[in-house]
Amino acid sequence: MSKLINQPVEPELAGSFPVSFSFGQNFIIKYILKHWREAGEWWLNQPELFVYEVMTNHCRCELHFLPATGKWILYRLAD
Repeated sequence: MSKLINQPVEPELAGSFPVSFSFGQNFIIKYILKHWREAGEWWLNQPELFVYEVMTNHCRCELHFLPATGKWILYRLAD
């Protein structure tokens, strides 16, 4: 079961990849399961984003990075 969060977070980075972030508690990223780029619907002015599916010390999470703004979003938590 997953829970939609869609809230900004400020992860600690190693190079360009996240290694931890806080959202009520500290989430340490054990490994990145998948990552990909989504171009967005440019005709609707949607921004490009990078998606990271990660396993943390608490659960599986989906993080989004918006390069146009430099913001990170905790998009989803999964049990």
